[in-house]
Amino acid sequence: MGASIDMTEEEILARAAGFTAGLKTHPKEVSEAIVAARRMAGAFTRPVDETAEPMPAYAVPSPAKGSRT
Repeated sequence: MGASIDMTEEEILARAAGFTAGLKTHPKEVSEAIVAARRMAGAFTRPVDETAEPMPAYAVPSPAKGSRT
């Protein structure tokens, strides 16, 4: 069940995603999905510091005076 050394990048990606049967029956659609995934992966800017939070921490506001909480 080992992978063949002469697999294309497309075959490797399809296999990793579990689309080996789909690649055989619908190669055009799988290719389009790979292109779309690459486009989406490049659409987001990566933070300079990978340990940084993606958004500022949210602070829960204090309850208003006289509220029932």
